[in-house]
Amino acid sequence: MNKPNLFEFTQNTDIPLTLEFYYMGNKIEDPKNYFEANPTIFDFFFPQRAEILGKICNNLRFKDTHKLVISEYGFHLIPL
Repeated sequence: MNKPNLFEFTQNTDIPLTLEFYYMGNKIEDPKNYFEANPTIFDFFFPQRAEILGKICNNLRFKDTHKLVISEYGFHLIPL
């Protein structure tokens, strides 16, 4: 199953970009456990895994100035 690998990657302290996951306007405090417990929410409502990884990699240059918010509406760079 690929899901834990994605969330282990996105929650890894080696990733310099701050990431936050939101669903229905609420911040998900523990994305790995939340999405493991609710896989259909992630699979049907969130961007695809490859799109998430690509967006993270493409925005690492903003690590000191922005955080990346990922939700069912897509991606948003938010100034820190």
